[in-house]
Amino acid sequence: MASQSIMTRGPISASGEPDAVDMTPMQSMARKMWIPFTVMGVMIVVVAFLIGLFSLTPTVSDYFDSSKDIRDTAAAGSDIAGDKASIEATKAWLPGFKFLGLGLMLGGITFLLATIIGNLRVAGGNIQRALGASPQVLKKPMTGHLFPIFMMMGMMILIATFIISIWLATQANDYWDHSITTELNTATAGSGLLDDLSTIQATKAWLTPLKFVGMALMFTGIALALATIVQVLRFQARRLVEIAGGSK
Repeated sequence: MASQSIMTRGPISASGEPDAVDMTPMQSMARKMWIPFTVMGVMIVVVAFLIGLFSLTPTVSDYFDSSKDIRDTAAAGSDIAGDKASIEATKAWLPGFKFLGLGLMLGGITFLLATIIGNLRVAGGNIQRALGASPQVLKKPMTGHLFPIFMMMGMMILIATFIISIWLATQANDYWDHSITTELNTATAGSGLLDDLSTIQATKAWLTPLKFVGMALMFTGIALALATIVQVLRFQARRLVEIAGGSK
C-alpha cells in the first residue's frame, strides 16, 4: 500500500543503467552556472563601489567646492556644469548596476539550491539502491516548476531596468549640462529642457519600484526552491521508512 503511494508521487527516473538516478538537465546546468553567476554578481557590486569611491566622490567634491552662485551660473559646457551633469548621470545608472549585481548573486543562490536538489535526488537514489530497493524519486512538485521561472523573470526585469537606467543617464547628462540660472530655471512650458526634465522625473517614478519588483521575484524563486528541498527531504524520509519496514 505504501509502495503504491510512493509510486504515484514519484515515478522512477532511470538513465544509463537500470535503477540509476541522475540529475535533470536543468539541475546539471545549475551545477555549472551558480559559481559564474555569484562571481559576476560580487564583481559588479565591488565595481559599483569603486566607481562611487574613485569617480563619483571626487566629482562631487570638486562640484561642491564652488559657491552656490558659481555653480548655478556656470555656463553650458563648462567644467562645473559638466561635473553636475556627470553626477546626475552617474546617480541615474549606478543604482541599476548595483541591483543587477545583487540579482546575479541571488541567481547564483537559486542555481546552488537547484544543484542541492539534484544532489539530493542522486544521493536518494543511490541510498535506495544500496539498500536493495528500486530507486524512486519524487515527481517534480509545482514549486520545482515555478522557482526557475520566478528567478528568470526577476533577472530579466533587473537587466531591463539597467538598460533603461543607461538611457536615463544620457537624458540626465544632456539636461544638467546647462546653466541652472540662465537656462534651466528660465525654461518655459513646452521647451525641450522641461520636456527632458519631465521625462527624467516620470521615468524615475516607476523605474525604482520596478527594480524592487525584480528583487521580489528573485527572492520568491529562492523561497520556492527551499520549499522544493523540504518536499524532497520529506519524500526521501518516507521512502527510507518504507524500505526499512519492508526489510523486517
